[in-house]
Amino acid sequence: MTGDLYPSTKYVRRLTAARGWQRELIPDRHGRPVAIVAARVGPRWTDSIAIEGEDRCIAMRHQTRSDSDLIVPSQLPGESGAVWRREGRCEDVLGELLNLPTD
Repeated sequence: MTGDLYPSTKYVRRLTAARGWQRELIPDRHGRPVAIVAARVGPRWTDSIAIEGEDRCIAMRHQTRSDSDLIVPSQLPGESGAVWRREGRCEDVLGELLNLPTD
């Protein structure tokens, strides 16, 4: 089979180490994959993504701080302090995030 399997495939393929992304496949207790999480820490912006399925994706952008001040957004109580946050269909969320400026 050639071509994209899902509408978001073209965006997921851009989440590579060469582009600064670190990804992990998160399994359930039986070893079945349930989500993909990815993060990219740049000099100005830190982007994070959680993909649960084609219809369920959350992405956030935070201002990058020094290593000693880096806080994982899920550790924050209440508001995450994100300067940009989207939730929805994977294709829509990733398309918008990956088109944000990186500098």
